[in-house]
Amino acid sequence: MIRTHSYDVTVAWTGNRGSGTSGYREYGRDHEVTVSGAGDTGRPQPIAGSSDSAFRGDPGRWNPEQLLTAALAQCHMLSYLHACVAAGIVVTGYTDEAHGTLTSSPA
Repeated sequence: MIRTHSYDVTVAWTGNRGSGTSGYREYGRDHEVTVSGAGDTGRPQPIAGSSDSAFRGDPGRWNPEQLLTAALAQCHMLSYLHACVAAGIVVTGYTDEAHGTLTSSPA
């Protein structure tokens, strides 16, 4: 049987410094990522995001490239752990130091 799973998130830009996107240097890249119903009991706190500091972002916040790398590492770990259970292999610890690379070129 085919199953479909949906995952809804909300990304809300919080970087308006008063003049919106009137110029490239005039707006912040800050935003928040939340799951649907984030105000409900038991829901995780918002993820404070921004662009990478190389792109005028806040280095104290998660950037999309870090989040993508983390998501891939999490999926890999969970798939590995499931495969181990299915094969009867007992895992007692797991650490993945994932690395992502972004290459950009001039527009």
